[in-house]
Amino acid sequence: MKKKIAIWAKGKGLRHQMDCMVGGSGKKECCYCLADKLVFQKVLARLGLEECEFGITGAAPISVDTLSFFGALGLQINEVYGMSESTGVTTASIPETHMWGSVGFAPPGMEVKIFTVEGKEKTEVDKVPNFKNVPEASQGEICFRGRHIMMGYLANPTLGEEHVAEIQAKCDGAIDSEGWLHSGDKGCMDTYGMIRITGRYKEIIIGAGGENIAPVPIEDTIKSLCQGISNLVMIGNKRKFNICLVTLKSADTGGGELAGSDHLEGEETLAVNPAVTTISDAMKDEIWEKYIEDAITKTNANGDVCPSGAAKIQKFCILPHDLSVAGGELTPTLKLKRGVVEKNYLHIIDSMYDQANVKKSYIPYTAQASNEEVKGDV
Repeated sequence: MKKKIAIWAKGKGLRHQMDCMVGGSGKKECCYCLADKLVFQKVLARLGLEECEFGITGAAPISVDTLSFFGALGLQINEVYGMSESTGVTTASIPETHMWGSVGFAPPGMEVKIFTVEGKEKTEVDKVPNFKNVPEASQGEICFRGRHIMMGYLANPTLGEEHVAEIQAKCDGAIDSEGWLHSGDKGCMDTYGMIRITGRYKEIIIGAGGENIAPVPIEDTIKSLCQGISNLVMIGNKRKFNICLVTLKSADTGGGELAGSDHLEGEETLAVNPAVTTISDAMKDEIWEKYIEDAITKTNANGDVCPSGAAKIQKFCILPHDLSVAGGELTPTLKLKRGVVEKNYLHIIDSMYDQANVKKSYIPYTAQASNEEVKGDV
């Protein structure tokens, strides 16, 4: 009975939160207050959040699933976005004006525009009616302008002219002649003025045919379909097709600080195949292989995140341990260092491309040979 009441209440909460987004009425269904009293207040009190008036998130992307989970419990979380160079927040969502998947709008006194940039020339792109199937022509670099923008990076003249020239070059690259700070983030703006980040230009995959592919939405979609996946890294820059490296949720990771043990962790992870309790066994298990393969197939068929065949993932590999801060693959705030991961696992990446003609999409992991082993083979 408690479970039925909780499901009923969370349904009320979710529908209310969805109706609070831009374009909605913000109405509360019949008996919402009862759901709040019976479930929301009690759950939030157990979480220590009963006094929370304004929830915000920033620094790294948050999934819509997480926002909807807390929204169903009556807690709205608002996204904010900015850079150190822009004195922190430049766009913000507020309870009265927000949209899941958007980092909000520019407050008064701050300008935000989306430009396509070619050399020193930039062109503002068109706004979109909504964030579904945003065409490439309506995406560009998110740029800021206003009194909140830094004056520049500080150089130390005592370190010499070469150092000063280097810092000046960084300033010129960050802020153009019209005062626009270039964020390096790729995004779009809807007709309400809400901003959505679709990728980071340093992370954009450029396929062999010149296609621009945003890996993050694809990675997030696969992870949402596979609760047992901890990290997923899509690779395909200047390659004929895309592949991905997968890590599974393991114990003793210290919240991402460490690579963790061989033991799988979490009810949903262990439920994939109850007979498999370690990563090493999962790497050889057909049920785990199909579990991940099905999620990749569904994502490849999702036109919202894979708008073309060039964006699809064709092969994947499960790594023997998770990515970590200690291993250098994650930043202290757990952001992915894509280049480091690609460098650390280049041997398996090259092996996956070497097996392009193999029909199976799953390529088992093989350890890199040490110098001693190579010499012995010779």
